[in-house]
Amino acid sequence: MTAHWGIEDPAAVQGPDIEKEKAFVAAFRYMRNRISVFTALPVASIDKAALGTKLREIGRGEGATSPRHDVA
Repeated sequence: MTAHWGIEDPAAVQGPDIEKEKAFVAAFRYMRNRISVFTALPVASIDKAALGTKLREIGRGEGATSPRHDVA
C-alpha cells in the first residue's frame, strides 16, 4: 500500500535565508508529525480499507498540498 503525503517544496521558497530556513523547518515538522501518526497505527490489527482511510487522513493533515488519490 502506498500513500502520497504532499507538502510544499521548501526548496522553492524565495527570499531571505531565514524564510528559506523556516520553510525547511516547517516541512520537516509536517513530515515528522505524519510519520509519528503512521507509526502509532495498529497496523497488525487494522484491515486494508481502514488503513487506506487512515493514510488519506494523515495526508490531509497540517501543511498538506492539494489532495491526490493514489492510495493503492
